Amino acid sequence: MRFENRFLALAAALIVPALTVSPAMAQESATFGQSLAEGPMTAWCEPGQALLSGGYELKGAEPAAPEIALEEEAPPAEPVVFVSASHPTLRLDRSGNVAQFGWTAVPNTIIGAAGPLVAYAICAGEPSPAPPAESMPPPPRPLPGPKTVAMGTTVLTPVEVVQQIGPAVVTVINEQIEEGETDTVPTGSGSGFFFDTDGHIVTNEHVVEGGVEFVVVLEDGRELSATLVGADANSDVAVLKVDAPVPAVARIGDSDHLQPGQGVLAIGSPLGTFTNTVTEGIVSALGRTVPDDNGGPELVNLIQHDAAINPGNSGGPLVTLTGEVVGINTLGIVDAQGLFFAVPAQTVSRVAEELIAEGAVDYPYLGLQLAPLDEETIVQWALPVDEGFYVQGVVAGTPSEAAGLQVGDIVTAIDLERVGERQSMVGALFQYKPGDTVQLTVQRGLVTMRVDVPLAERPTDL
Repeated sequence: MRFENRFLALAAALIVPALTVSPAMAQESATFGQSLAEGPMTAWCEPGQALLSGGYELKGAEPAAPEIALEEEAPPAEPVVFVSASHPTLRLDRSGNVAQFGWTAVPNTIIGAAGPLVAYAICAGEPSPAPPAESMPPPPRPLPGPKTVAMGTTVLTPVEVVQQIGPAVVTVINEQIEEGETDTVPTGSGSGFFFDTDGHIVTNEHVVEGGVEFVVVLEDGRELSATLVGADANSDVAVLKVDAPVPAVARIGDSDHLQPGQGVLAIGSPLGTFTNTVTEGIVSALGRTVPDDNGGPELVNLIQHDAAINPGNSGGPLVTLTGEVVGINTLGIVDAQGLFFAVPAQTVSRVAEELIAEGAVDYPYLGLQLAPLDEETIVQWALPVDEGFYVQGVVAGTPSEAAGLQVGDIVTAIDLERVGERQSMVGALFQYKPGDTVQLTVQRGLVTMRVDVPLAERPTDL
């Protein structure tokens, strides 16, 4: 057990004489009680107690470097875990007064074989009476549970679904000017569907990327010229528009209440030639995050399914057996079988509406560098939460820095909506605009706090 031999000069109202304390033998004085507190990453004194000193112990050992023969290629180095900060900390009440003292130790990363990190605080004084239960903030509300098909909703056969939505599905052809040429030529294709009766078509951003002109092919084979309304790389959603009568409009469903195992159909134009191809599968999982291989924005809160899609299916609808679009198919994992992903309809609708109205999407910005927590990491580091996002960095000059968020905090909810495996931070913030204020539920050591943070506009280089 390591302890730092330094003491804290307390605020004027809480100044106490410096004492030499043996941490292993928390003592009691007739005039001044002393105690030892501990906790994962942050140890908190009781409200009303003063902090004398603190320290930490990193219980996990750093992994030993494997012996490697000279002719073998060394494996990638595993991140080395060390304690980047060990310092006093405090918690303020809603009036800005000091409510509690503690000691925090923060690892540079939670990725690796080390952990848990246990912080210790040497405290003095008698605790204050506990606040009444009615004065405590309410717990975060749970994520909405599964929603069954409403009474009276007709479940269709796959044939009936295709007959209903097929006329709204189109093939999107991306035309560009090749080097040394003056005329446009087709360079790629994807799928899409009519979003409204005004001729707006939803597809993927990567389907229209780099395009100069666009042609859409309807179910009956007619070709129409289309113009680009707007595209958003963060969600991989784009909107085109045609000036012609619309044969049919897809009905948007509620992607928030999908359930794993629910039947779905994928409709699109694989390889750009097999128009209005239909494949059948089920929802495999929800809330998936897929990084971009080329360093672009990672896609979050995706629907995973096993209805086969191929190049050219991108932008086509993912449809339930009630005939509602619950997502647009965006990618598949090449080296796997039955591993396909769709952008959820709630994201598609929000982005499409903003692109139609403004031509671009304004994303709110907290200024936090976050790492999602999984069950293994939570157990490894003995974290006092069951889900959330670990703060690995706070960007200088951002609302989160001004609000006092710190490395080592864990964000568990936004406006009492839990975030974690089922709800990403991006997804939870998606309903807000820059300028709005949200309340973050933050776990700092063993203390749960509510922190109000105004949202800034996301920088253009992110």
